Amino acid sequence: TSKTEHVIITIAREFGSGGHILGEMIAKDLGIKLYDKEFIHLVAQKSGINESYIVRNEQSIPSFWLKCILAKSSEQSLERSLSSDDVLFVAESKIIQELAEKESCVIVGRCADFVLKDNPHVIKVFCYSDLDSARKRCAQEYGIPLEKTESEIKRINRNRIAHYEYYTGEKWGEPHHYNLMINTGDIALPVACELIKGIYQNKLKEL
Repeated sequence: TSKTEHVIITIAREFGSGGHILGEMIAKDLGIKLYDKEFIHLVAQKSGINESYIVRNEQSIPSFWLKCILAKSSEQSLERSLSSDDVLFVAESKIIQELAEKESCVIVGRCADFVLKDNPHVIKVFCYSDLDSARKRCAQEYGIPLEKTESEIKRINRNRIAHYEYYTGEKWGEPHHYNLMINTGDIALPVACELIKGIYQNKLKEL
């Protein structure tokens, strides 16, 4: 057929589980693009929201009273201040859908598994790990002092859960939403990479 189909790999991940690194490995091996930090630039272009605002607020809990405080202390119009988080989510979702139509790629985070839930050509991965492994990875990869890693892991995971559940109405990390749950504390990233690549190749054959 002349219609080109694409296979998209989405990676949701607990903080410190190595999901981003896994995404990089998969994208490099398969010769496809990885989208993670790039979203910030793409969303800024699409939504007109300042990039530093996006960095600060992308995974914060969108609570109404906080938006009201922002609105009162801001020179921006009330409407713009109240809806910045929502504008951000909508802009990201549109970009995810556009990418899925355009090319095979790896998308890390951004509720991509939910945004593309009706697309049959998506491989949805969730990475998690035991706390000790996550703490070691955070110290090694991100340079977080070991004694601060546990509270940082809990804080960031709380934000990810709140962001996902607020926008999707679904439970984050619920196995039924994903094709593959990988414990990266037990399963080395290169092994996980090979596993996902195998699933990807099978999906391509099905098209």
